[in-house]
Amino acid sequence: MFTVPNTPGNIPCVKPRQTEFPWHGSPARFLIHGFMRDRLRCWIAIGPALVIPALGALAYFVLICDPLIARIVYTATKLFTVVWPLTAWFLILRNRSPALPPLRQHIAALPLGAATGLFIGIAILVMATGPFREVVDASAPAIREKAQLFGVLEHYWLFAAAISIVHSLVEEYYWRWFVYGRLRVLVPGKAAHLVAGAAFALHHIVVTSVYFGLGWGMVFGISTMIGGIVWSLLYARQGTLAGAWLSHALVDMSLMWCGYRLLLG
Repeated sequence: MFTVPNTPGNIPCVKPRQTEFPWHGSPARFLIHGFMRDRLRCWIAIGPALVIPALGALAYFVLICDPLIARIVYTATKLFTVVWPLTAWFLILRNRSPALPPLRQHIAALPLGAATGLFIGIAILVMATGPFREVVDASAPAIREKAQLFGVLEHYWLFAAAISIVHSLVEEYYWRWFVYGRLRVLVPGKAAHLVAGAAFALHHIVVTSVYFGLGWGMVFGISTMIGGIVWSLLYARQGTLAGAWLSHALVDMSLMWCGYRLLLG
């Protein structure tokens, strides 16, 4: 603080305070500490997101036999995937509201999304009715049992539409925008795709292992991982979830058709 002499017409002045930087020492030390602090925040945000969907699936799909409790845990797990990304975004990462791409960017992403979704979806239908037909058909009793547990059979096509359209959007928002989006600032690009894809596959491995046994469950789970990597590549390339969402929705529609053939066809 400094003052100007009290001459006529002058009053004491206070020197404006400079911006306070949150370090004590050199700028280099601040950069190191700030970088590590931000990385720690990011890992705190991303850590639960990587494992809770798989732990929830293990609980409601394998460990819990009571239908009511299983549905409650299922609902809680799905609510987590909706609420946690924004909670972590604002409260842990302390970010501002995410900016949405312009409409033309979403529209431009759709053709490639449709092409990849149709390709993967047709491949699933061909494999499920061809080379893997015996494996898939043998899983019908286990699939029917779980469908009855969750009350799916009475409203199958409503459930199929919700999974294909709404649930696929939630998964893209959760796994691509949040999980992959945060991982790519923590680890190199290829590793971010791989880790996000593996985490995405974990809860699918739990489900497919119940239906097909651990061996085939791992095979189908790895296929899911490949799909997750394809969708994170789309998101990274296009800067919007629109293409990945459309691709994911088309793939889920093909899976729902396979389910219909097994359960009701």
